[in-house]
Amino acid sequence: MTLSNTWPRHGKVTLKPFTEALTETEWRRFYECFRDPEIAEWNGSRPLRMPLWLFKRVVMGEVSRGDRMGFGILDENGEWLGTVELYEMSRTEATLGILIGAKDRWGQGYGTDAVRAVLEYAFCTLRLQKVRLRTYKHNLRAQRAFQKAGFRYLEPPPAPTPRFNFGLAPKAEFVPMEITREDWTCY
Repeated sequence: MTLSNTWPRHGKVTLKPFTEALTETEWRRFYECFRDPEIAEWNGSRPLRMPLWLFKRVVMGEVSRGDRMGFGILDENGEWLGTVELYEMSRTEATLGILIGAKDRWGQGYGTDAVRAVLEYAFCTLRLQKVRLRTYKHNLRAQRAFQKAGFRYLEPPPAPTPRFNFGLAPKAEFVPMEITREDWTCY
């Protein structure tokens, strides 16, 4: 696979825009991320049940709206690891979302590199002023990755809650975090 020099990159990852033609393998890996029950639980959703053809149509419909930018996260060998996106975009700010679907790569810094790559793009190319996010209170791994990338809590860091509630515990709470352009250094 040939990676474009214009795609955002940082450390071990390159971000492939959804506006580029994804390969069938990339689409399948993207789709399987959302069908995995464990990943769905971390993402606060249920495993995806729609067929692949409809998933492609939904994703590309969201991309064409203009208020979001999605990227596939590719490792140093061009292998699909997950997705990162900027959504709820305005001229000055956006919300960040990330999903590392390759579970064998969790805890290896790929998420932090992907967040740094998309922040570089957001602040230095798009010239946004602020990027915010919401993560689950129980997702300490994600919170650590966001902090490494420069995000700060908007409230004191919360005490963790149980990861899987299986409908028995109160609904998981969100933790808001943000980073501003003043906090970021463009290279």
